Amino acid sequence: ILTSPVPLFYSRHLARYLAVWLFLLPLGTYDAFSGSWNHIAMIPTTAVITTMLAGIEEIGTQLEEPFTVLPMQAFCDKIYNWCMEIVSWTPGDNGRIVNSVKTEHAFFTSR
Repeated sequence: ILTSPVPLFYSRHLARYLAVWLFLLPLGTYDAFSGSWNHIAMIPTTAVITTMLAGIEEIGTQLEEPFTVLPMQAFCDKIYNWCMEIVSWTPGDNGRIVNSVKTEHAFFTSR
């Protein structure tokens, strides 16, 4: 997954399609804003929709290749250090007294 990037034509096609759709958006919303003076309310509405969809497209682009933006080496090093710490523990490291196991217990002698 790390070394297989998303095809470039996919990202370009999506960006071009979104740009054309947003460019034609005012034509589709023209009749809906016939009640506002000179259709002036269409401008902020188109700006808000454009900002939201462009943001979603940018988030999608970042999620296509998360390994390039996430500090994966730091995550792996931290997990490795935690695992090494857990493996190095010995009984009694937490300060509690460790009772020795008595082998004459019925559980150990019944087999």
